[in-house]
Amino acid sequence: MAAALALMATAAVTGVSPSVASAVPSSATGAAAPYRLTDLEMVRETGTVAPYEAKIAHCPPGKQPLGGGFELPIEHTVSASYPVADTGWVVKARSIKDDPTPFEMTWYAMCATPSPGYRIVKQTGIVPNGDNVGQTCSIFNYPYEYMVNVGGEAKGPTAALTTSSMWTNPSSTITYAGARGFRTDAGTVEIDVYAICATAYDGSTYWHNEWQSSYPNDRGPLWACPAGERSIGVTFRSNASLRSSKPHTIGESDWRVTALNPGVPGYDIEGGVVCAPRP
Repeated sequence: MAAALALMATAAVTGVSPSVASAVPSSATGAAAPYRLTDLEMVRETGTVAPYEAKIAHCPPGKQPLGGGFELPIEHTVSASYPVADTGWVVKARSIKDDPTPFEMTWYAMCATPSPGYRIVKQTGIVPNGDNVGQTCSIFNYPYEYMVNVGGEAKGPTAALTTSSMWTNPSSTITYAGARGFRTDAGTVEIDVYAICATAYDGSTYWHNEWQSSYPNDRGPLWACPAGERSIGVTFRSNASLRSSKPHTIGESDWRVTALNPGVPGYDIEGGVVCAPRP
């Protein structure tokens, strides 16, 4: 049934860095010249928004979004958190009580001069609530393109995003992006999953896994990169939708995540922090 409902469309949503040549992609295990995000910049914007209103944390000219986040009031969760090349990071949110009243929101983008071959690819699927929509960077040639980070959106009235993650198959070395969500007014949901891709692994980013743990609603983990490194994003898989995904809560290496699972006292979550070694 899931296969019959799936309506897939793959698209490159923009953007190849103008300095990029059409070199053969390299994987995370391939040899590459060291590259560091020397000009990483966090952009923070705040304001009053309507439910499901798209807000963009805009990257400065010449920089591309590598990660993003948000902070929402109580009884609100995220429906979209994803990158737009040459623009910034998009966030949409909603009230869990379907309250149409505008609310205060803060949204973030982590921006930098991109790695060679920077581009964003997107996949769309209509699936049963909670099912995954997947995506990869280019796997036409080996070594493959390198996946930097991911984003996602759950669409429609009452929609909430519960997963925006990536993982690597150890046998094939292919990295997959995935997004999941749900609607409370329907049995299916339209999901967009985004992947930020680069020509090759160049040492500028990697992700640090965080194992599954349980939390009460409105609380959550403080994930962190190893000492001396900077966090630029998070990936997550949960049975709840995020209320906050806040970068650099204590220092430049951490990322605070909280979530909400209406109707039950708590939730489970796992994921990872996307880290950038210092120059």
